[in-house]
Amino acid sequence: MKEKYTQVTIKILICIPIFFSLFIVDQLILPQKQINDKITAYSQIIISHRNRYSISSTKEFVGNKFYTEKGYEFSIRKTFIEENDITIGKSYIFQNINSIKSKSTDYSDKLMSGLNGACFYFILGLTITTIISLLMLKFNKKLSENGFQNIILINTFLALIALYVFSIYN
Repeated sequence: MKEKYTQVTIKILICIPIFFSLFIVDQLILPQKQINDKITAYSQIIISHRNRYSISSTKEFVGNKFYTEKGYEFSIRKTFIEENDITIGKSYIFQNINSIKSKSTDYSDKLMSGLNGACFYFILGLTITTIISLLMLKFNKKLSENGFQNIILINTFLALIALYVFSIYN
């Protein structure tokens, strides 16, 4: 029974580094689509923090979410884009917004929506953990039942956190 679960787990775990490699190729190797667009609206991203023993809450300004004329949405960390005319750099495969530029300023390093920022680091951590787990499953023949369950749990936990962060910032 354990061998059946091990084979299924290995097949699932192999998909994560393959998707991450495809993501890296899409981000860094393939050329980006350049789209000229105009900002039509924006909203502030504010997170409320409340202490367990307090009635009041503190609010923290995280950034701005912008909406464009052609239907794109992106979030910029703690910065406001003054100009309406922007150029959006978008990847071909995942359609991820990688760069935002106005005529005078490049906001690419402040992007936090899509697979940029925190999402990228959680996905990178998940990929590294998955590769280590695959190596352990392949080469450690005396892996206990508890070790096998820990591999499944840590990868599931990191995948859920990555999906949660992606849903917040996207």
